[in-house]
Amino acid sequence: MKKSYMQGMRRRDREGEVRYKHDLGQHFLYDTALLRHLVEQAGVTKADRVLEIGPGAGTLTVCLCEAAERVVAVEVDEAVIPFLRVATEGFGNIEIIQGDIRQMNLPALAGVLGEGFMVVANIPYNITTPIFDLFWGTGLPVKQMSVMVQKEVAEKLVAMPGDAAYGLTSLRCRYYCEPEIVSYVPASAFTPPPKVDSAFVNLRFRTQPPAPVLDEALLWRMVRAGFGQRRKTLLNTLKGVLVQGSDAARDALAGMGRSQTARAEELSLQEWIALCNALAQRNGSPENRHTL
Repeated sequence: MKKSYMQGMRRRDREGEVRYKHDLGQHFLYDTALLRHLVEQAGVTKADRVLEIGPGAGTLTVCLCEAAERVVAVEVDEAVIPFLRVATEGFGNIEIIQGDIRQMNLPALAGVLGEGFMVVANIPYNITTPIFDLFWGTGLPVKQMSVMVQKEVAEKLVAMPGDAAYGLTSLRCRYYCEPEIVSYVPASAFTPPPKVDSAFVNLRFRTQPPAPVLDEALLWRMVRAGFGQRRKTLLNTLKGVLVQGSDAARDALAGMGRSQTARAEELSLQEWIALCNALAQRNGSPENRHTL
């Protein structure tokens, strides 16, 4: 990364030329050593094509251009595009697109990047879930997401049964990905600093769910019902979801060796799938295995 560019960005920041937009959740990282370390931990190589969401002033983008075969950077804030262009002017493997990633034709963008591309992002805290929803279960040919998120969100992504953070997000993440927290990043590392610490996570996408699922729609109805009323037993929360009634759920739990008073947070992803499959078979649901 050009030292003169970094010095220039810090000078512009001190002089108030860089306007950080709180409504866009802008918190920039200028620590080159940290950024290169994160790119290395993400495993980006010269064989990889990368979609970067929210590149901002381009400090991470430069590190990605150094490491990857190709980078497509999508930035919603038109005001920072000039900084981004200056930062990357020495690279021939970067395409900059101004726009909101949530409003774009992602299949077309994925077609440009090709099979097995990576997604890298310093995600604004207020749109973390919508960003995940763009890629989880949508069939896009993503190999891995490597993203900076709020520390609390990172802990939800990797949580297991028995952990306080375990919930719907944990199950969805593990259904579509294999998550790993790479590094914790303190709020003081950002400009301007957010109110909470962050974490950089790798989410390696699965090509298939961890176990066959007979009725995926039923699985997620059950999971949402279970975690929507965490204090109630599964038998109570599933009453409004199952056409078979609570007797079917009681039999299925017994067959799994689970107590009739079991709650949503006690079941692993594999147990949720097993419970769903038992109920789907009893209901005669057509097999509906999901391929990512």
